[in-house]
Amino acid sequence: MEELIKYFQNIYVAVYVGLLIASQFVVLAIFTLVKTQRKAARSKAGLSEHKVLSHSNELAQHRQFTKVQAWVFICQFFCLPILLCVIAYLMSEESKDIIDSLTISFLLMFFWLTFVGTDALKSLLSGFAFKVLTGFNKTIQVGDVMQIADCKGELISLDSFHAQLKQSNGYIVTFPTADMWHLRFASATSGSANAPCEIPFYLASSIFADKLQIFERRLWNELQNSRYVDLSEPIKINFKQNEGNIQISAIVHVALARNEPLFRSELYRAMLLICAKENIELANNES
Repeated sequence: MEELIKYFQNIYVAVYVGLLIASQFVVLAIFTLVKTQRKAARSKAGLSEHKVLSHSNELAQHRQFTKVQAWVFICQFFCLPILLCVIAYLMSEESKDIIDSLTISFLLMFFWLTFVGTDALKSLLSGFAFKVLTGFNKTIQVGDVMQIADCKGELISLDSFHAQLKQSNGYIVTFPTADMWHLRFASATSGSANAPCEIPFYLASSIFADKLQIFERRLWNELQNSRYVDLSEPIKINFKQNEGNIQISAIVHVALARNEPLFRSELYRAMLLICAKENIELANNES
């Protein structure tokens, strides 16, 4: 054990570990100094030193600091051992032992970061494997309308770390790609442009036959004339008698899956106006 400790007791290993730690404090000190100087300049100008930037600019600076800190660490982590090995080879008579100790130090730190210190590498590998698998099988791809867990929207991004869904309300939901192995997801498009869409309407059970025919005819016209419907696919209208209403479901394919929310909104609006004009009584969806 003592021989092993002596094996790592050289200036090169100390410099390697010391620079890795010191560089993080240097980057933090530089960013802290910049923020302090900015606050001092605002205070001198008679402005509040607390409200320095807008929220978006604060987030941008935080991301910039994180990126700089990460890149400094990564570059030093991989490049410093090589540089120190070259210096030891040129300047030290015990270069072989120094190079061996630097190599073992690098490997120990690498495995510590991989399996103990952080889950980043494991997440990267797992996410990359999922992305490659879906790329070959074309299970999902960017542009698909899909549901992940309880969220539905358009898949706008899929990389090795994150998958992002844009919902119809504009919210963007982010999932770790590595977690996609365990999450329940379903794609409405499976790589194609169009997507099946079912839109239910509920009419009162007491509606007269002529009103029902008017509603069906006008619904057909709206579906066939819609700019969002893919007319190469069949259009269907299904009827179902429930206890408290008559359910009429329009089943079509939306030409571009991302336009499904717009299509639903326009169709509902048109049919509500028709019902108001023709005095067609609607009902709730309680069967």
